[in-house]
This record gives sequence, C-alpha cells and structure tokens, in this order.
Amino acid sequence: MIEDVFRAHIAPSRIFSNRDALSPHYVPESLPNREEQIAELSKTLAPVLSGRKPENVFIYGKPGVGKTAVTKYVLRKLEDFAREHGIPVRSVYINCRIHDSRHRVILKVAEALFPGESFLGLATTYIFDRVLEKVREGGIRLIVVLDEIDRLKGVAEVVYMLNRANDELERGSISLIGISNNLTFKDALDPGTKSTLCQKEMIFPPYNAEELRRILEERAKIAFREGAVDPSAIALAAAYAAKQSGDARFALALLLRAGEIAEEEGTERVTEVHVRKARERVEEDIILDMIRALPQQEQIVLLALARLVAARRGIRKLGEDGSVVTSGELFDAYVKTARELGVSPVSDRWFREYISDLDMYGIIRATQAGKGFRGNTRIIRLNVPAEKVLKVLEGMETG
Repeated sequence: MIEDVFRAHIAPSRIFSNRDALSPHYVPESLPNREEQIAELSKTLAPVLSGRKPENVFIYGKPGVGKTAVTKYVLRKLEDFAREHGIPVRSVYINCRIHDSRHRVILKVAEALFPGESFLGLATTYIFDRVLEKVREGGIRLIVVLDEIDRLKGVAEVVYMLNRANDELERGSISLIGISNNLTFKDALDPGTKSTLCQKEMIFPPYNAEELRRILEERAKIAFREGAVDPSAIALAAAYAAKQSGDARFALALLLRAGEIAEEEGTERVTEVHVRKARERVEEDIILDMIRALPQQEQIVLLALARLVAARRGIRKLGEDGSVVTSGELFDAYVKTARELGVSPVSDRWFREYISDLDMYGIIRATQAGKGFRGNTRIIRLNVPAEKVLKVLEGMETG
C-alpha cells in the first residue's frame, strides 16, 4: 500500500505538465496587468547602469498583488542587461520574515557577494566592512531588497547603515527596495528613516477578476497539459480570488489545489466542481499563512481576539457562543496580551488601524455597532476558527 502511494508520485501526471508554475515563488517570463509598475520600477532603477545611485524605493500593497514578483522580474532583467554590457550590477533579495535582524541582513548580503565563504561567528561590523570593500573594489552597484520589511527588528538602524555606507564608497553604491504588505507601516517609521527609504513610493492596487483570469490563463498554459483545465474553472477561480482582496496567490493556490483534487479523483480535466471543492481548504490555508506573515502588533491583536473567542467571553447575545466581541473589549484584551509578551501596546488610534487592516485582509469582520453602544464601538467577528489561530500564534516570538 505504501509503495502504491510512492508510485503515484513518480507516475506521469495526466493533469499537470509543470505544477511549479502555480507556485507563488515562480517568476514567469511575462507579468500580465503589471506593465505600468514594471515600467515605473525599471525607470527608477535604470540610472544604476550609468554609474549613478538610483532612488531608494518603498513598495506596498495588499498581499498577492505582485509586489515581490514585479521586483524580482525587473531585477532579473536588469542584471541580465548589465551582464551583457559588462556593468557590475548585483541584487540581493532578503525575506525579513526569516532574516529579521541587522546581523542577519548584513550576513545575507555578504553571503551573496562571497559565495562559499563562511562568516559564522564574526561581528556584524567586520562583515559589513568586507561588504563595503567588495563593493568598492568591484565598483558594484548593489541593490538590496528587504521584503516584508515590517518584520525587521531595528529597521531604522538597518536602513541608516546601508544607506549611509554610500558616503564611504568612492566606487560603487548601495540602493534599497523595501516591500511591505502593511499599508500603514511607513507611517510608523521615524522621519529620518522615512525620508531615506521612501524616496520613491509605489502602491500596487489589487487585481480585479478579469486581470486575475488573464494571470491564471498564462500560468495554466505552463502548469497544465493541453486541454486539462476548463476555461470556466479558470474564470471561477479568478472570481473567487477577486473577492479575496484581489489576491493572485489565492487564485494560483486555488487552481493548483483544484488540479490536485482532479488528479486524486482520477479525472483528466479540471472543472468548476474541482475549484469549488478546493475553495474552502485554500481560503483557510491562505488566511493562516497571512496570519503568520502579519506584523507583530497585528498578530497580538489576533491572539487576544482568539483567546477571547476560545474562552467564550464575547457578547453572547450578538453571536453564537460568544464568537463576537466589541472593539473596546478587544482593546483591553490586546493591551493585557501585549504586556504579557513583553511588548509595548500601541495607542487606541493605531489599534483601530490594525482592526481596519485585519478586516481588509478578510481575517476578521468588523462592523459599526448600533444602538446601545458608545461612540465608535465596532462589533468584531473572527473569520477563522479560534483554535487554528491559537495554534499559529501561541508561543510567538517577541521583539
């Protein structure tokens, strides 16, 4: 029986030809519906080809709107062009959710510039001096991408360190691209960091259903065997994703899961039925992944909400078994949870911003309270089972 399971995984698929094309990490040869953003970022970075330092760029927008894909796509094209013309342009992509401190960021840059060399146990300042020496000697025009920059501890120090390094470089330069899903992140930066990092700002809008359909059609040509997916299945996946804040990652995950279900059922064609079956599982998976990627303060808000719901301390008359709470009740629980974690709680104003963000992402539903409630009270419902949120967030690391 076990051998049958293994054998199924090495047998040729009747559905897929290259399922990796539906991965969020796959960067295709073309990016439909992002031509304007590609052109704008290309123009911003182009001065590096003539030896000038381009402006630092800050890119933000909701999850799944193509920020990372466009950045990687443009940098790949830029480096290919520079290589053909003998221009020393290099880029380093850093996911700050993984490399979340100054030392880890500098170490990642050094490892990219010195492949195969170990920097284990060395001081950050020494490693950075080696980086500057390499940039200076090679006249390298280095572009550092800080994705999920809101996850970076001491972001102001990192931005200052990388940007001010240009004052010590007679040759070469270091430029920054910051990417964030958090639409309010830049507002929390100190004025010096904001003026340095946000020299050029780009906002990526959500995709609509037609744009998502075009994206899925392009990927489906690569991912599936010819004729293995109904156009109606692609259209339905796009429509579902459009309702999920225009998230292309959700659309891709939905089509991938639908293909897997069709394969499990032994059919040779992905239909609307498979997309409908895939929807519930994918929606929950995407939301849980989104929760893992949220900034720390928003995670603490969610943790407090999940604990309230799990303990059935909500307003029972407004929701089944206490699954609904008021914003005032949640704020008190959030402050308590933050202090338990050793984190300074934010003001009520920022708390309200976080509630709006979480509502926009579809993780919670927040509605204005009616009669019988004070002021700007909102009624908040968690859209994911509290137990699953707790499983993701209990034991979370603190800054």
